[in-house]
Amino acid sequence: MANVLLTPKIYVNTMLALLKNQLVMGKLVDTELKDIQVSEKTGATVYVKRPPEFVLRSGAQANVQNVIQGDAPVTINNQSGVDVKFTDLELVTSLDALGKSSVMKSAAATMAQGIDAAIMAKVLEFPSWVGTPGQTINSVSDFFQAPQRLDELAVPQDSRNAVLAPTDYWAQAGAMTALYQYNGDVANDALKKARLPIQGNVDAYQSQNVPNLVMGTRAASGASQVDGANQNVAYTSVNSGLNAYTQQLNIKGLTSGHTIKAGEVFSIAGVYAVNPRSKAAQTFNAQFVVLEDATADGAGKATLRIANPIIIDGAYQTVDAAPLDSANITWMGTASTGYRQNAVFHKSAIKLVFARPVMPSTGVAAYATDPTSGITIRYWQFSDGLTDEHYHRWDYIIGVANTDRRLGTRVSGTP
Repeated sequence: MANVLLTPKIYVNTMLALLKNQLVMGKLVDTELKDIQVSEKTGATVYVKRPPEFVLRSGAQANVQNVIQGDAPVTINNQSGVDVKFTDLELVTSLDALGKSSVMKSAAATMAQGIDAAIMAKVLEFPSWVGTPGQTINSVSDFFQAPQRLDELAVPQDSRNAVLAPTDYWAQAGAMTALYQYNGDVANDALKKARLPIQGNVDAYQSQNVPNLVMGTRAASGASQVDGANQNVAYTSVNSGLNAYTQQLNIKGLTSGHTIKAGEVFSIAGVYAVNPRSKAAQTFNAQFVVLEDATADGAGKATLRIANPIIIDGAYQTVDAAPLDSANITWMGTASTGYRQNAVFHKSAIKLVFARPVMPSTGVAAYATDPTSGITIRYWQFSDGLTDEHYHRWDYIIGVANTDRRLGTRVSGTP
């Protein structure tokens, strides 16, 4: 039978090759392998570095600045995989046949979808959102709102990618005079097949994993306000730890029991964004994202965990001024309504970290790692002595985190 002709290493290497070809988001972000063994039950938290920032000196007098390098926590506890019985692959008798197996291809596509979905969920942490929620991106000018905003936020112009929901992708494609055609063998490469022509120095792709964010029941814009002045923080107080580069913000004016969902975006009257390099105030309000669900108490108040933090001076300044007490809050989108979360981002905005699933003590198993991306999976072949059933199992274990939420923006069309 095939299950004794092919070794665990062949099974795992073949699956790795198929999995790589099925990934879209997994190829658009930074990836890394942490050479540790963990499981979903044990998990592990590792930290990746955020780059330091500085204030430009004016004149000849030196202004020596401390190098404060922040951390972004990545929790590795997302273990997923696909399992099949030996009989599902018993006719596979060669490496070539294994690579062409519909069972293997379907399993690889399922795992790729899981990885891409875990990454796409992180766009819900981008504070920036341009366009009008609910409007389809159906013109170049609609799309160009996103790279323009990234330019205004001093995001590097290289390695920019966009991921669009099918509705926006095909509306955008239809607005072009000619759809890009890749001249090559793309039969097995999901990334190339999903690609649109470069627009505004951005590579745009389609993904069915673009999330749909349903807003909470909170009231319309202007009905809620900041609850208390001077709710700003120093970078040194938020540069590391599990809640790095976030803060709490107290708000009021809600209705008791009304909800705010993680991923919602808002701005505050009188609080403007700044250029991260020059620290000069922009012409548009700073935007913030809610990171955890919140519910208003009996007095209509709530405490939100938000990003980015409100920092009013120094090398890590994010806004031109702290919000005043009772400053009005403007929400993106209508309460209790769902919106597609298309996104444009720099590759380094999101980090995908792989670890090695624990090596089992029974059966036979093997790892396979892509040396370029760090993508790692485990194959495990085992049997049930009570039922005389035999299995193939493939696993990955990952963590995904935003290393710098300023490097991405969500984008919707315009009316």
